[in-house]
Amino acid sequence: MFGLEPRKSILPNMIFLRISLFSIFVPVISGALGDPVDFFKRHRYEEASALWEKEIPKSPPYDEKSLRALKGLSMAYHLQGRLYQRLHEFSMALLEEYYAGVLSEAGSPLTLYYLGQVQFQAEKYGLAAASMEKAKKLGGGKVPESGDVFLAFARARQKKAEASISPKSIAAQWQVMDLMGALPSAIPAGLEADTPRARRCRLSILSRSPVPMIGEIGAAIRGVRQDAESPELSQDPGKNTQIDFYDPYLLESLSRAYLALAKWSQVLLSEEEKRFPDLAQRFNTNRGLAEDCLLLGQFQEGLNFLGEIDKSVDARMIRAKLLGKMGKIAEAKDLLEGVFKESAKNPAVIRDVAECYYFLSIDADRGLQLAALALKEKDGSTYYRVKAGLLMEKGQSSDALLEYGKGYKIEFRNRIDQIDPEYMLDYSFAIFLTNKMRYDEIVETMYHLQKAFPACRQMHYAMQGISAALARGYEVQTIFRKGG
Repeated sequence: MFGLEPRKSILPNMIFLRISLFSIFVPVISGALGDPVDFFKRHRYEEASALWEKEIPKSPPYDEKSLRALKGLSMAYHLQGRLYQRLHEFSMALLEEYYAGVLSEAGSPLTLYYLGQVQFQAEKYGLAAASMEKAKKLGGGKVPESGDVFLAFARARQKKAEASISPKSIAAQWQVMDLMGALPSAIPAGLEADTPRARRCRLSILSRSPVPMIGEIGAAIRGVRQDAESPELSQDPGKNTQIDFYDPYLLESLSRAYLALAKWSQVLLSEEEKRFPDLAQRFNTNRGLAEDCLLLGQFQEGLNFLGEIDKSVDARMIRAKLLGKMGKIAEAKDLLEGVFKESAKNPAVIRDVAECYYFLSIDADRGLQLAALALKEKDGSTYYRVKAGLLMEKGQSSDALLEYGKGYKIEFRNRIDQIDPEYMLDYSFAIFLTNKMRYDEIVETMYHLQKAFPACRQMHYAMQGISAALARGYEVQTIFRKGG
């Protein structure tokens, strides 16, 4: 597959968020607009969020019902951020093969422009610069000015220097700010985000804000999601064909934005819940904040939220993940083994300890040992999934597919109401890295996922091309049909 190798997983927590919905929400009688708890349980996070948002006043103080809604909203944001993080990693693998393989013979400057962005994200700066240079040489004015931006940044990153470029187009100016890691305060007054790329970059910048911007980022997400339903650019190479291109940074930006919303919602919750101590005890807000920080890469801040008082099993596992990501592997392993010794008769905890080993990519043999031990006592999709992930890390891909298959109920195939979409993604990613003859299964899964989450339409489109190319010998002109 064009030199594609399994990547060190950056996939987020599989197991946590142990808070029982029934401990947060009183029994609900569904109204005409639906029940957000029901939507949440069926993995319909956007629908659940929309309903919870309506139950929260525009400003504090909040009553008990509003606080429950705010907690539910933070959990929905967290899971959306987590899902888009998974989508992004898989998307990068798909797009790299799509542009470098399927479309490599098309001689398209736009293909090289988008391939260069994928390579840039993978920190392959030399390849990214070469792709952008060739795109510029072949395409001239057909390649957006953002290509010059990526070329300048790729060359600078190779030299570990600061990029210097002052583009003319508004979209390219936004791209410069985003690649620089700008904060909202750096946005020039009057600079409009008037293109899909500019709006996506603006969302990315807003999500870095050191202070909550819940209203602004919520509105920005809605606009970016709407843009994502259509291609960013299309190319008509003739012979009744059309090739669509999507922003490769879209899914990562959505992930970070939702995680920022989850964090900010819980910061607000931590202030408001003080008036309801019984509710606050069930919320475990500081633990939730630590998890948000973990996925945002804010490890020290996550430890600060976690504090030293919480000695629960879940808190120690989150602490282990944070320490492991900070390079303190020995401390992380000590915590995990301590949890195991205390909970050696609890298969769910053993499974979660095994998942921590997987998440940190440390001692896969020990992780597999624990995963197998948990499965001896209790099975279920999360148990098989942890073992499958560890087997993939060990390079035992065929065995991993068997484990994924055991946890995937075929009668609910591709139904996100019944099967966690994260499971669908992990299983499909494993197939992608393992068995080309089953690519049609991935196409079908991505078709259903993009109906529920339109922002991942780029993944379905790329997978269609990869699967068709495999069957038709990379005859690109026969793969992409206008309106098809």
